[in-house]
Amino acid sequence: MCGRFVSAADLDAVSAYFDTPLPGFDAPRSYNVAPTTDIVAVVGNDDARRIETFRWGLVPPWSKDPTKGPLLFNSRSETAATKNSFRGAFKRRRCLVPADGFYEWPRAPKGTPRDDRPLPHYITRVDGGMLAMAGLWERWSPPDDPADGAPPNVLHSATVLTTAANGFMASIHDRMPVLLERPQWEAWLDPANDDVDELAAMCLPAAEGILRSHQVSREVGSVRNRDASLIDPVEPDRLF
Repeated sequence: MCGRFVSAADLDAVSAYFDTPLPGFDAPRSYNVAPTTDIVAVVGNDDARRIETFRWGLVPPWSKDPTKGPLLFNSRSETAATKNSFRGAFKRRRCLVPADGFYEWPRAPKGTPRDDRPLPHYITRVDGGMLAMAGLWERWSPPDDPADGAPPNVLHSATVLTTAANGFMASIHDRMPVLLERPQWEAWLDPANDDVDELAAMCLPAAEGILRSHQVSREVGSVRNRDASLIDPVEPDRLF
């Protein structure tokens, strides 16, 4: 369920696409973004949008140790409003995670040898635009006060919401990220919008016809590989 995605567009392009000021920091661009790495996301505040960085893998504010516990890089949108780990963020701390596209691995029967498994797919928009993946973010700090008045060690983290696959994605996987279209962005990012029913109604499978895919190399399975060749189309009978 969206465990890898591409974030290769420069921040100038992200800023223009999502109508935000250009942030005052550089962010690593990668063709193989994996959980626990830093990502950029768009958040809303006081009728404005801004780009911030987050660790991909949400850490609930009540967690005692951000290095322990499940790696919450995805959250099922159907239950996010009620689950303890996500419900506060679903109501008040939502974001959009920009992506050029994402990878998905078709399911294979248990025990299938690696070389006989289906190749991963790269999924992106037909029109070449960026994807706006719906996400949630949290702010975590140590439970104990810092010594000598030092500022707390605050960690900002995020998760990507998923939903049932649409007809296009169903042949690849039974889940997909929640993809929001431009008219939905304002309501989704508004921190004052706590209408859980309205927000949940946005978390639907993407409309048909907006996505395309092609098979790519199994090299995307290694987090060490991050270059542009990962999104090159390959033939299914090619070995890696």
